[in-house]
Amino acid sequence: MMGYIRRFAKNERAAVAFETVLMTPILVWAFVGSFVFFDAYRVYNTSVKTTYMVADWMSRQDNWIYPHDIQGMANVANSIIRGSNEVEMRVTQIGMVGGNYNVDWSHGVNGAARLFNSNLASISDRLPIMPNGERIILVETFVAYDAPFNVGLTVVRFDNFTISRPRYAGQVPFDPDGSPPTS
Repeated sequence: MMGYIRRFAKNERAAVAFETVLMTPILVWAFVGSFVFFDAYRVYNTSVKTTYMVADWMSRQDNWIYPHDIQGMANVANSIIRGSNEVEMRVTQIGMVGGNYNVDWSHGVNGAARLFNSNLASISDRLPIMPNGERIILVETFVAYDAPFNVGLTVVRFDNFTISRPRYAGQVPFDPDGSPPTS
């Protein structure tokens, strides 16, 4: 009887199977987790680049901008940033008048609220120092990212804040009541 017990104690044939049972869940979690974190980084990186693209487009405008133009850029952002909910976007033109920041116009789409002069104090530390009469275009995007698998990453919101100066004109004219032009 003691011989059977010694042989059983020295037998290592099931060690690989036992290690596989222990390590497989950890390896699967690591694989899925790396996919989720890479995907979150991709969404963040793409949202930053998309915000820069919209700011660059806005800075080149010298014709009137209408609400449907900003909605169209938000739709483009939705197409570029795959794997996120609808992109909220706010575009604001801010001018320096008498040494104070002043909102010339602001428009938000997909649930983003407009920016008013009373709200400027909350972001004034992020605005550049400007001479009187200067204007800037502020483009903000808010992208909610919901991970495809639950690996400990909660719902994340990427807030992007990009400032650009109008390039071809002193300001970008905006008509909040304008309708799309008909050809």
